[in-house]
Amino acid sequence: MKRAMGLILVLLPVVLFAQQNTTPQKFALVIGNGNYQGLARLANPANDAADVGTALTLLGFTVDTVLNANLEQMESAVERLKNRLSVSSGAYGFFFYAGHGVQSNGENYLIPVDADIPSETYLRNRTVSVQNVLDELNDSGNSLNVVILDACRDSPFGWSRGGSRGLLAITNQPADSIIVYATSAGQRASDGTGRNGLFTSQLLKNLAIPGLEVKDMLNRTGADVSQASGKAQIPAIYNQFFGTAYLGTRPAVFETGAENIATGSLEISTIAAGTVQITGADLTRTVDIPAYGSLPIEKINSGTYQIVIRYEDGKTETKTVEVGRSQAAKLDFTYHPPVPKPLPPPKPVPVPKPAPEPKPAPAPKPSPEPRQPKETQKRELAPTAAYLNALGVSAGTSFSAPWLIGTVQGAFAPWKNMFFNLGLDLGTVSGETDAGHFSLYPFIRYAFFVPVTNTGGWYAAFGAGPYYARYTFTGSPAVSAWFFLADISTGYIFGNGITLSYTLSTDFSSASNKVGVGYTYRFTGSGK
Repeated sequence: MKRAMGLILVLLPVVLFAQQNTTPQKFALVIGNGNYQGLARLANPANDAADVGTALTLLGFTVDTVLNANLEQMESAVERLKNRLSVSSGAYGFFFYAGHGVQSNGENYLIPVDADIPSETYLRNRTVSVQNVLDELNDSGNSLNVVILDACRDSPFGWSRGGSRGLLAITNQPADSIIVYATSAGQRASDGTGRNGLFTSQLLKNLAIPGLEVKDMLNRTGADVSQASGKAQIPAIYNQFFGTAYLGTRPAVFETGAENIATGSLEISTIAAGTVQITGADLTRTVDIPAYGSLPIEKINSGTYQIVIRYEDGKTETKTVEVGRSQAAKLDFTYHPPVPKPLPPPKPVPVPKPAPEPKPAPAPKPSPEPRQPKETQKRELAPTAAYLNALGVSAGTSFSAPWLIGTVQGAFAPWKNMFFNLGLDLGTVSGETDAGHFSLYPFIRYAFFVPVTNTGGWYAAFGAGPYYARYTFTGSPAVSAWFFLADISTGYIFGNGITLSYTLSTDFSSASNKVGVGYTYRFTGSGK
């Protein structure tokens, strides 16, 4: 028993020392979706995810990088991360997503590259819910989960409501988690102009700074994004983690050798690199500190200390801090070295002007074509067919029954000088009471002279075709018959309107004459 107790007493400090210096297991999942099939493509997410994965690997993370993933691949990757984190209660988890995201009914959704979402009701089954990701990470029981969402872009769906810009704040955030949005809730994040989006470019810069505590690293990232965008984009950080964690290596502890029981702690942080000189109580020490670095002193006697930092450009900054018993004091140095002005671009060497080329001799003017006779010019103003597409009405009389005739007729000319004529006559018969006359004649005509200007003129045409006539007399049955009829007509057209006409018709057994006055509207056309 004595030997066992002695062994325990020997091993206990060793075990406690090993526990204090054990590096936690670290697992990360980074997803970059940009090559969308049915939505607007994004240029930077795949680059963002690949670069964040590389940065986390350098910090000791086991990284699962998934690019341009569908729904099944995204869900499987989240499940893998959960299973890895479940191995150790002290493990750190890191989830990064860049791509399209959308909010609906108080929830945020991450969009797979092949998502077919015709309406809002399909979001729950065809996307990855951010809340489900948080629940999975929370179920793993590990000590810290960092979730970064660079998905605060305008909704890519036409059916989305006008107010659905960006993502919503998480209302059910798990304990021991830090959730970061690339911009404030409900706002739009910049995609950037280079390889990475604005937020991710600043995140990568701060991940590379050694010795930063995770909350300091994220706060610096938010401040850098705000400054780079002129406060147009301000990231949102929601913290439910109240411990201390370093994603990379922990900074070297500054040992003061203090033995006084009245001790506290002091942490010095700076933006610019330099040499720190600490003077006070019984301590005088000089230590180099990198840019964006911190110097934690976990055990220092209480008292007043003067802290002087001499920067690499020769500038110095001095501050005084009071450290009390069991007090955690913090001192921030904010000096920014001036950015050197870029050298002016070299003046361009003047290029000698080329000798002017000799002007070409002016081309000889073409000899004017011989002018055509006025009559020929007149007839070329418009093709003949332009005056044969017509619709008109007329009233006239015949030297043989029927003596009063009303006519409705139209003409259509598909070829030059050749046209079709369809007419309808209504009239009464001379010498008979209550007598009537009706006729229908679809003719084909040939115009051997027509007016060639809109001012009118004489015309003449020959026509022939079937002729249908029907006569009715008081007390007698109607008489009707089809027979072949030919006619010749001439007249004068006053402009594009009033027409005086004379027509001589024959069925080769008898002849009839007709004189009429009417109105004809001629359509513009182009003959062949």
